[in-house]
Amino acid sequence: MKEHIKKLLRKSCLLALFLTTVGMQGLYAQKTVTGTVLDEANQPIPGANVVVKGTNNGVVTDFDGNFSIEASSENVLSISYIGYAAQNVTVGNKATITVTMEPDVQQLEDVVVIGYGTVKKSDVTGSVSRIDSKSFENQPLTRVEEALQGRAAGVTVAKAGGQPGGAVKVRIRGVNSVTGNNSPLVVVDGVLGGDLSTINPNDIAAMDVLKDASATAIYGVRGSNGVIIITTKKGSGKGKINVDYFTTVSSSPNSVPRLSASDFATIENLRRTNSGGAAVYTPAQIAALEASGGTDYEQAILRTGFSENLAISASGSEGKIRYYLSGNYRDEEGVVINTGYQQISARANIDAQINDKFKIGFNLYGSTSENQNNTDRFGNGQGSFIYKALTWDPTTPIFNSNGEYNIRSAVASLNDNPVRTLNETDIKDIEERLNATVNATYSFTDNFSYSLIMGSQTSNLNIERYAVEVGDDQLPHTSFANNKNVSYQISNILTWQKVFNEKHDIKLTGVQEYSNSKFRGNGWNSNDLSLNGRGFYFAELAPNSGQTVNNDFNERELSSFMLRAEYIFNDNLFLTATGRYDASSVFREKERWGIFPSVALAYNMTDLIDQSGDTSLKLRAGWGQVGNQNIGPYSTFSTLGFNSYAADGSAATTGTFINRIGNPFATWETTTQGNVGIDFGFAQGRGSISLDGYKKVTEDLLLDAAIPDYDGGELGDRTIVKNVGEVENVGVDLTIGYDIINTENLNWNANLSLSYVKNEVTQLNDGLTEILGQFQAPGGQGNILNFIEVGEPLGQFRGATFLGTWKTTDNIPTNDEGTPIAKPGEARYLLDENNEILYGAIGNGTPTTTWGFNNSINYKNWDINIFLQGVHGFDVYNIQQAAIVGGAGDSRSFLSPDQVNQWTPTNETDIPAFAGLYESSRYVEKGDFIRLSNLTIGYTIKDIKGLGNTTIKLYGGGQNLFLITDYSGYDPEGTSRRSAQGNEDVASGINIGAYPNPRTYTLGVKIGF
Repeated sequence: MKEHIKKLLRKSCLLALFLTTVGMQGLYAQKTVTGTVLDEANQPIPGANVVVKGTNNGVVTDFDGNFSIEASSENVLSISYIGYAAQNVTVGNKATITVTMEPDVQQLEDVVVIGYGTVKKSDVTGSVSRIDSKSFENQPLTRVEEALQGRAAGVTVAKAGGQPGGAVKVRIRGVNSVTGNNSPLVVVDGVLGGDLSTINPNDIAAMDVLKDASATAIYGVRGSNGVIIITTKKGSGKGKINVDYFTTVSSSPNSVPRLSASDFATIENLRRTNSGGAAVYTPAQIAALEASGGTDYEQAILRTGFSENLAISASGSEGKIRYYLSGNYRDEEGVVINTGYQQISARANIDAQINDKFKIGFNLYGSTSENQNNTDRFGNGQGSFIYKALTWDPTTPIFNSNGEYNIRSAVASLNDNPVRTLNETDIKDIEERLNATVNATYSFTDNFSYSLIMGSQTSNLNIERYAVEVGDDQLPHTSFANNKNVSYQISNILTWQKVFNEKHDIKLTGVQEYSNSKFRGNGWNSNDLSLNGRGFYFAELAPNSGQTVNNDFNERELSSFMLRAEYIFNDNLFLTATGRYDASSVFREKERWGIFPSVALAYNMTDLIDQSGDTSLKLRAGWGQVGNQNIGPYSTFSTLGFNSYAADGSAATTGTFINRIGNPFATWETTTQGNVGIDFGFAQGRGSISLDGYKKVTEDLLLDAAIPDYDGGELGDRTIVKNVGEVENVGVDLTIGYDIINTENLNWNANLSLSYVKNEVTQLNDGLTEILGQFQAPGGQGNILNFIEVGEPLGQFRGATFLGTWKTTDNIPTNDEGTPIAKPGEARYLLDENNEILYGAIGNGTPTTTWGFNNSINYKNWDINIFLQGVHGFDVYNIQQAAIVGGAGDSRSFLSPDQVNQWTPTNETDIPAFAGLYESSRYVEKGDFIRLSNLTIGYTIKDIKGLGNTTIKLYGGGQNLFLITDYSGYDPEGTSRRSAQGNEDVASGINIGAYPNPRTYTLGVKIGF
């Protein structure tokens, strides 16, 4: 018994000793681990989370990025920080650990924003192009549209002219609507309806362009023209400050050829005598003009423009709060005297991770801008100020002997002296903007979350106008207009995602959204100021008869529901289906709602063709429908006009009349699009090719159809909005990217984007084959320059076919009275069977092919950006040249150098000796061009002694450095139209004096610290 007790005690002691030893070992295994967390630039990251994986034991790094934590050798430390990829580090035998965090590559590069959510690039099913800020960061930009140009296949960007702050046209995969707006929807940080022209390019992290209907259907009625989703920058890591300043020198790169003053005088004498008049210049006067050179009014209104741009930003994070703050100042002088643009803007993006489940963000943007003498405010009924300068009398000086302006001349242009007009006109467009956004997300579980987006946008545009070119009495006119737009949006988003059996990834997104916008406009006109030169703020001195008041208001609402389902099988098969249900207040109640579905399928074939990972291949196909509600808020209602009439021949009585007939059955334009695509990667990811083909058909076009006279149409003056007509776009998008050189010191990345689209009008209302446009030729002839024609693209030019001149040997036809319809030396045009001039299609201003070729080269501290772009397959209706040739309307004299070889009885050329039509094929030119849009060279200075981690980059370069084209004017891209002249896509390619697109030289510096 005793032996048994001894053995039991012995075993108990041994067990106690063993347990104590094990306990002591565990106790001694716990140790203090210290360390530092750094960012990619080896700067400390304060506020990073350091947690012993699988436990609640965690700490936060201090201001210097240091931490201290108790852990055992077997423990794994998980280090995380907003904006960086999480890292796991095994403690092992280390007592001190240094962790270098890398930016979250998936977040910054591999994720595409598709609206109300994101997907990995590899999971995209629709046609989406991403433009990362890296692709344009080495190009000095003041406009976001310049960053889009040539960098996304299927996106066309065209500058109407070179005026600072001027309009830039952006189109995605052709044009759809004849009367509505064809601009894409812009979404900034989740808020719909942004304006590209107001955004600071330095604030942009990335732009995602949704092109096919399977991608844009999530935006329903607002997605028919494509969608541009802009994500602005967020802060992360230790605080950083970046400063970017550049200054530019700009000038018009070329001059439009015209006669010298002496040649003009000689030709003017000949023109007068050919018409039976007397010569106006003596030989002595012509000799004096040859000696002095006369006055070049083109050069008199052009100048060298100096501009500057300053952008400053501060970004970073403190704990669970990250921030990005920025400011931008632009001051741009135009290359035309007394024109320019100034803008100041500021942005604040604040994000906070309140806890593991809740995060919230606030975005605030404000700007104020002033556009001096905007071309659009001058009107172009008699041509723009460029048009007038190129057609003004070169024999008359700017000032007379008393130092006063020579306002008008007896020869050449009937318009006022363009130098006086520009110097004394004072038109200011003053715009203030304020945009605010709240984004909040609450995660109920790891699979289910709710997001709220609330955004408001306010734009207040004041137009102050003092104009001196107003009529024969030379009494200035003033006017004021206030245009205020206020809109807001509320989006409720539910997202559920779960992976089953590691193969089935299902994601559901539901959206309820409401948006509202209100426009308020008011203003006045105060004309015939007797005190010349006093300016806008003396408008009250105008007589009562010259004072009028106007005001306007409209409102539109949009209510929407959307459901999107995404399914991924084994990371190979991808399926996306979307349905959006929209109601728009611009339509009557019974026609208000529309359903817009889409479906897209993709299959990753990489595993079937290559197991090594060197290549990848994905096939895509999609179909969808989207709508267009871009008509006025009250366009489906009858509207009244006002007039006065003296029925009894005495006092006039005010009355009303119907000028538009309402249509309660008008509804959406519907765009149906099918898309197939292929994505191919090769050379271990160094190269990529993406090819898409699509067909897009827009039906039920909203057109103003003329009411028949028997139904009260008043000779076509009264119209009704109808869903009639159809437009088709068929095209191909190609994107090729390749790292041509990829070594430690030298990198060369090249990207080519190419688009081809064929636009066609396939149907018009009431069986019509053509509809006359609204772009009227200047010069007093009153003819229409454009029309819409079935079977042809939008943008058709209308005019006569020029055949040269009538010769003395020609059998000139006669009219009904037996009189010849022309005489030798006059312009000859194609005639119909009645010997009348035949008007028809003579060209088209809609391009078919656009491309951009972007090259980024880095060698050690040097970097070079070379960006080429090209546009092909379109014509330019050069009415500016028609006015220079002259001889008719407001441009009475010949100013073209070709006129020295005009027709004479002894030299029967094809250059008419008499006035001809402006609207003829004589002035239609090929517009194809290739442009060196940007060449910038920079050198970055790093590791500056005494300045810590400060970097300084010096750069210089030029924009629009060369242009290869056969076009005779300033730039084939430049067009000009008034808003009253119809849809700009129906009138594309018409030039009546577009503002010159300048050549710019840039010198700048970037500082980061």
